[in-house]
Amino acid sequence: MPQAFREAAFLGKRMLLHKPGRFFATVIGVGIAFFLATAQFGLLVGWINTNTALIRHSGADLWVMAVQAPAFDYGTAIPRQRLYQARSIEGVEWTQPVFMGWNIWQRGDGRRVNIELVGVDRKYAAGPWMMSSGSLESIRRPNTVVVDQLYLKTLGIGRLGESFEMIGERATIGGICRGVRTFTASPFVFTSVEQEIRYDKRYRDDEITYAVAGCQPGVPVGVVQARMQRAMANVEVLTTQQFCVRSAKYWMLETGVGITVVITAFLGLAVATVITSQTLFAITHDHLPNYATLLALGFSRNTLLSIVLVQSVVLGACGIALGTLLFGSAAWASVRTPIPLETTPLVFALLVIGSFATSLLASLMSARAVFRVDPITVFR
Repeated sequence: MPQAFREAAFLGKRMLLHKPGRFFATVIGVGIAFFLATAQFGLLVGWINTNTALIRHSGADLWVMAVQAPAFDYGTAIPRQRLYQARSIEGVEWTQPVFMGWNIWQRGDGRRVNIELVGVDRKYAAGPWMMSSGSLESIRRPNTVVVDQLYLKTLGIGRLGESFEMIGERATIGGICRGVRTFTASPFVFTSVEQEIRYDKRYRDDEITYAVAGCQPGVPVGVVQARMQRAMANVEVLTTQQFCVRSAKYWMLETGVGITVVITAFLGLAVATVITSQTLFAITHDHLPNYATLLALGFSRNTLLSIVLVQSVVLGACGIALGTLLFGSAAWASVRTPIPLETTPLVFALLVIGSFATSLLASLMSARAVFRVDPITVFR
């Protein structure tokens, strides 16, 4: 490390710690700004994950659906024959039907709740992936359903074994799952394929909503997808990833709620950028007399620039550490909410890089004031 840089680092840290109150106030400001940006994008990531959870956890490679089905929640009926056609395609290891319909749940107190009723087969593709109590296999029993623990109060459920009603049909609680969220007011309820048809009178015995398929090991999914699409008319075949992207785009870009979440995320980033810039700019201006003193002592302006950069990096790093701690606490507290705060390594890395870039940009803006400082002011 060059001697000049070591001196700049030493002086930069000493100047920051000279006023501990100001230093900690600046770190808190940068930390809150980073938390604000991270929380807003964490809400966006959590919202996307919530909307695509059943697709991502299905264990399927391919989905056969009605043409231009916008999202998992809004699939429409296709002939059951498509399931058998998919099963006959070279490279397919297994296929399963999935039903998706909207229904009405009647609580014990008479209140009615709209629900999303999902019918799954023996591989439980598009079903719950974590159970809290009871068993997923219980849906094989007549008139039995599984619900998520987050919505027990909404559905008026107190314990396993309770019975409720869905449009004249009995529904007994056989299991309670966890992790299956919805940002709408309509909780997911799971049952068997056979029972779904009895609950949802709009489906005929020869109809399903989706045919999901798993490919044989070593067979490229794209190859099987192309074969399947050529073999079947009037349906669309998507990979799990493609269906996730389509569902996320639908909820983000074609609904008012989604657009609001996206706009809020970027507004949060913009506000965080302004807070970080102004906070770092202010602390540099507070130290202008110190910079004038250093110039009077013979330090070069390049050394002063190095000091400003060191201060920005230190404050940025401390602020990011504080913001990360705040985000981790908020994410933990949101685990049992309909839309938890979540992130990905890529999103978090981009936010960290963006925060450091903002800090450095603010330091360069501050450096203009440092370069204009007159050392003669020390003697006035």
